[in-house]
Amino acid sequence: MNPKKLLSVIFVVAVAVGGYFYPPVGLLVIGLIVLAVVLNFRSTRYFCGRICPNGASLQAVLPKVSRKHRLPKTLYAPELRRALCAFMLFCMVNLLVRFGHSWAQVGRIFWAIYVISLGISYTMGIFFKPRAWCAICPVGTLQDTLGSASTKDNASKDSAKAES
Repeated sequence: MNPKKLLSVIFVVAVAVGGYFYPPVGLLVIGLIVLAVVLNFRSTRYFCGRICPNGASLQAVLPKVSRKHRLPKTLYAPELRRALCAFMLFCMVNLLVRFGHSWAQVGRIFWAIYVISLGISYTMGIFFKPRAWCAICPVGTLQDTLGSASTKDNASKDSAKAES
């Protein structure tokens, strides 16, 4: 296993296990989301391909047990991906408003969302390809959405310059 994949597996296990015993560890998840959004300005899904510890850990752990089936085309639909992203954002905001009264509680909320996502991603990786989760990942969907919005903004600015 190469060092990047090993570090990714260590990070995922540390957050998943460590967050149970020490909830502020879940705050690292916020850092990952912010990093993904910031790096998205460099290139869409740059974070996913080069930094995401979840994707690298899926590639490190699952290749021998994965059935390597293709995902159903319906899971690639932007509407479904955006709906999942919106649902997870709704759940996150709802939990933060109801229970996020301290940094430890905020960490616990993000830890719980992270662990649920890990469970889904590893299950999908076993039944489909190892990185099947990446096709519907809410953080990746957020990056795609922000990337397409900035591309549209740039295109409209370019067309406005061309007209003047």
